[in-house]
Amino acid sequence: MMKKAGKSETTVKTTEKMQLHPVTLAFRGPQSHLEKPFLDDYVVGSLPIVRFACLLAFFLYALFGILDAYLVPEQKHIFWIFRYVIFCPLAVGTFIFSFFPLFKKAMQPLVAIMGFMAGIGIIMMILLAPPPASFSYYAGLILAFMMIYTVVKLRFIWACTTCWLLTFLYEYTTIGIVETPIPILISNNFFFISANLIGMLSCYTIERYTRRDFFMKTLLHKEQSNVRNAKDKLEERVQERTEQLTKANDRITLEMQERLEAEEKNRLIQARLSRHQKMESLGLMAGGVAHDLNNILSGIISYPELLLLDLPQDSKLRKPIQEIHKSGLRAAAVVADLLTVARGVASPHEILCINDIIKAYLSSPEYKKQKLFYPEISLQIDLTTDLANCKCSAVHIQKILMNLVNNAFEAIDLAGTISISTTSHEFTDGQTEGPLLEAGNYIVLRVSDNGSGMSADTLQHIFEPFYTKKVMGRSGTGLGLAVVWNTVQEHGGIIDVSSNNQGTTFSLYFPVTTVERQHSTKGAKEELQGTASILVVDDEPIQRDISHKILTKLGYTVHTADSGESAVDYLKDHSVDLVLLDMLMDPGMNGYQTYKAINLLFPGQKAIIASGFSESNDVKATLELGANLFIKKPYSIAHLGQAVKQVLA
Repeated sequence: MMKKAGKSETTVKTTEKMQLHPVTLAFRGPQSHLEKPFLDDYVVGSLPIVRFACLLAFFLYALFGILDAYLVPEQKHIFWIFRYVIFCPLAVGTFIFSFFPLFKKAMQPLVAIMGFMAGIGIIMMILLAPPPASFSYYAGLILAFMMIYTVVKLRFIWACTTCWLLTFLYEYTTIGIVETPIPILISNNFFFISANLIGMLSCYTIERYTRRDFFMKTLLHKEQSNVRNAKDKLEERVQERTEQLTKANDRITLEMQERLEAEEKNRLIQARLSRHQKMESLGLMAGGVAHDLNNILSGIISYPELLLLDLPQDSKLRKPIQEIHKSGLRAAAVVADLLTVARGVASPHEILCINDIIKAYLSSPEYKKQKLFYPEISLQIDLTTDLANCKCSAVHIQKILMNLVNNAFEAIDLAGTISISTTSHEFTDGQTEGPLLEAGNYIVLRVSDNGSGMSADTLQHIFEPFYTKKVMGRSGTGLGLAVVWNTVQEHGGIIDVSSNNQGTTFSLYFPVTTVERQHSTKGAKEELQGTASILVVDDEPIQRDISHKILTKLGYTVHTADSGESAVDYLKDHSVDLVLLDMLMDPGMNGYQTYKAINLLFPGQKAIIASGFSESNDVKATLELGANLFIKKPYSIAHLGQAVKQVLA
């Protein structure tokens, strides 16, 4: 099983597409961090060839002095001054300078200058040599193009700039200064332009394939590093086990039992890793769809809210608009499940007691409605008093409860019992029993039923998205347990399942936090009003319009920008009290890059970052940079208003 998962993971990573700028060929987007290491690697790999090219250029340029003596003996001394006094020392100097550390930073411009000087010398010879002797030097430019494009290891952008500048300089001298016969001019232009185009294609292809090799090598090194780390850990454990065997030779029977337990523990790790890899792959698809849907749902949820504020209570449109709003909220709930499966939603966590969340769920309309369908099933609650707090998302923990309890209801035929309990448990280093968790204190949430249980095959797949034994369209979306699994992972916990023909038990382990719980209260609607100036930055026109209308309705002065670049340009000449900043914007700067640029203009600028699907590292980095708050899309008037008031206060 582990072998199959490893093969699947390798396929995913090695088929990742390389993202390059079409002109400069620089790595861009999420791969932009590879540009600097590539350039460093490129310089190191190019040094031997550059040094060889310097010597070759020196030799060829000096050798062609024989041609000067043969073709233009009366002007050979002028040509030799350029060859032996200017260019040859430049080539030798570049060769010697290449052995100094500073050369690595200036290699590209220095080599480009050397090539440019070689071309200028040839053009000067064309200018000074009388026809037809001057025609013999035209081929020298093509030789220079060949060197610049393919030999001296110039990057595509530098090589193109150098060669086309030489071409334009040649055109100027042959047309404006030297009277070149039209047939010769046309013929040479044909060959020079063709040489440039062929050289550009060659240089572009060489650099692109060089970058591809570096990209593939980077992926390979990453995989090799993972394998080495796993191997090191395994070797450490084998060494520890060997030492234990040496010290406990007289207890060989017990040691064999410990080895069997270790193998079982390793099998469980491999099974969990296989499940994790499969969930990550399936989550990519769910996350991409959910992100786009969230932007669409912003309009379906927020515009009805805004319309209802202006509609009279007796309007015939009020009820259908309310139904549109409710439908949007239901769709948003499904999208939230998809985002949870994708593990791409950076939900804000609070310091809470899970007992309080359980009590809130048991009082919710969702639970009461479900209980009406199963009147013969009883519920047993056993909550440990003085339960420690944990850092969690109340919405997601309640979603876990709802999914597990709903599954428990459906697993019981006719009458039965569902149990919900909470306990505390401490895991110590080296513990081999129970779930595989790091040492520390944990809160254990258990949901059990005495239904018919699940088969071993079903247990292997229950956490996969869209895997269900139910009838799709009648009993949910097939995302329930996938949401449970991903939510527990996001909270740094683990889930353990046991099932037989006597029933099923889900045990969820959440790390305990020692941070004190903060009690907050929500203000009334009239307290959401304000008079500050706010800049809304979002690449989605509908989302900008929604935010503009909500904040304007609350009394704020609102300006909008459709990209990070536009926002930075606006703030160069204006100041605002708050920036409402989208995290994902394409193309151009994302939320983190935009806030970083704004912070340079206005250190400590107050900001709220918003996203429906965001890399948690980007969110964390932006908050660490100084952003005040994160809110999730789609947001309501109250949600956005409270966030703005909180930050401005």
